[in-house]
Amino acid sequence: MKRLIFFKGIYDTLDLFTEELSRAFCMLGYETKILDVRNMQESLIQLSEFIKQPVTAAITFNNLAFNTELREGENIWEQLDIPCINILVDHPCFYHEALDKGPCNSVVLCIDINHMKYIQRFYPNIPVSGFLPHAGSIHVTNYKKLGEREIDVLYAGGVSAYVNDAIRPDWGKYGKFNGEELGETVLKHLLEEPSRTTEEAVESILNSRGILLTDEELRLLITDMRYIEGLAVSHFREGAVRALVEAGVKVTVYGAGWDKSSLSCHPCFDYRGKIPVRGILEKMMDTKIVLNTMTWFKDGTHERVFNGMLAGALAVTDTSGYMLENFNGMKELPQETEDDTENAQLVFFELTQMDKLPEKVKYLLGNLEQAQIIADCGYQKASEEHTWDVRAKEIEEALFS
Repeated sequence: MKRLIFFKGIYDTLDLFTEELSRAFCMLGYETKILDVRNMQESLIQLSEFIKQPVTAAITFNNLAFNTELREGENIWEQLDIPCINILVDHPCFYHEALDKGPCNSVVLCIDINHMKYIQRFYPNIPVSGFLPHAGSIHVTNYKKLGEREIDVLYAGGVSAYVNDAIRPDWGKYGKFNGEELGETVLKHLLEEPSRTTEEAVESILNSRGILLTDEELRLLITDMRYIEGLAVSHFREGAVRALVEAGVKVTVYGAGWDKSSLSCHPCFDYRGKIPVRGILEKMMDTKIVLNTMTWFKDGTHERVFNGMLAGALAVTDTSGYMLENFNGMKELPQETEDDTENAQLVFFELTQMDKLPEKVKYLLGNLEQAQIIADCGYQKASEEHTWDVRAKEIEEALFS
């Protein structure tokens, strides 16, 4: 029997992913052990018992236990000769130190193809990297029809622009250029061309100015630019919600930072604070439209889309290369195009055309029969291709066969 080790204990969202993936592997016949890092002493005791029999791999999210050492300078997964599969659900630049010191028998999987390419370029010490789309965590079969649902539009996610001062870079450390001015220029480029990745914008600006950096210098600069990327993400996230509420569409919002937004006093803005991830999933099952903006994933996925679909709601999201290639999305209203929307699985909007978003959402809320057809197709697509059960099979085929 193949056997796997998992980890939990820091973030409830990552714990949910861990529990779902562990459950999925159990259904495939694997024996799994989830260790809680909040109690490392007890976890190490459980680990010592579990490894008395051969272990296929350790699987973690966002570096949890990825760099664990029992003896100083010796990674535990190298010491035990157990491959460690690290699934990153954020941009790798957030985890520079962890990746730089990653074990030599590691595998890093990314939810965006650009993130995978970033690993391959800037972290040659990582021997294997790959792309693994995100997945949804909701399991329902008899979901409520849209017309029976209480919440019209739901957005679940924080606005980091109001809470991310902790990662503001020390721009003064850059001697070859004005770091703060460069950051402002990168932000301007991202807002004007939101289809670009942050690293593309940074390199393009540096090249245009004749500033040459080594890959190591560039990697450290891009790591600092995660602060700028957060501002861009918040700009469009808040912009999508603002476009709707100012058009008279009520939006129910969960997540940190929204209480500091100027939207907080708007009568169509229904802010309900921050709740655990499982509570969000329950709310999605009583929502007509789940609104999503990608967290600057330009060729990847976000679990908000898949959870919305699996909840039986209609997902409305901005685009990415992966989403456009793998989903039938309604891009325009039926009266504006002759495109067949009967097979649409979700609704797309463009960040550069935010003014069209309210009209699309109002149309869908006013035409729930057509919205229901799209939601039903989305549910079928997500349940067949975008659950953790499917991801477990993909990991098994790629790494354990």
